[in-house]
Amino acid sequence: MVFATSLLMKKLKFRKYLRILHRDLGYFFVGLTIIYGVSGIILNYKAHEEDPAYKEYAVSENIQANLSPAALEEYWQRSYENDASLNRIIPVGDVYRIYVKGGIGQYNPMNGAISYTIYKEKKFVKFINVIHYNTGKKFTWLANIFAGSLMFFALSGLIMLKGKNGFLRRGIWFMIIGLAVPVIWYFIVM
Repeated sequence: MVFATSLLMKKLKFRKYLRILHRDLGYFFVGLTIIYGVSGIILNYKAHEEDPAYKEYAVSENIQANLSPAALEEYWQRSYENDASLNRIIPVGDVYRIYVKGGIGQYNPMNGAISYTIYKEKKFVKFINVIHYNTGKKFTWLANIFAGSLMFFALSGLIMLKGKNGFLRRGIWFMIIGLAVPVIWYFIVM
């Protein structure tokens, strides 16, 4: 009887400490969960391999034809300097390549068509994507700790509750559904 009571008390304390650890680690990892979640959603909607951390501004119009590189530089200073500072103009074949801070473009002196694209950084998106992409493998340790914590949350969540709402009565069915949904979806889309 004493042994059974002692064993019961250990089980109750184990569940109690498991709930405390689950709760406190959950609070601790809220920020990282939001970073990975938001970044994952953004990456799901990126188009044509474009980096979602940059906004693309494209300008295309017709200006005076037959400008020399020096004349085009003067025109740029008057018309586009507020948009992007000009680095250099290089004649390549029938067109001039225009190199600007944060972008590139071209000018066709035959017809006066000028176009350029500037890429502006979205600082918050860049920040979360650097962590999510693990750029330069600088965040591998953080990603591994976070992955381990997610496994801990999943497994500790299985055994925290007992009774009619516990894993063996109710949780197992939700776990089976949670496993079945991606498997079924895989066979539908593949």
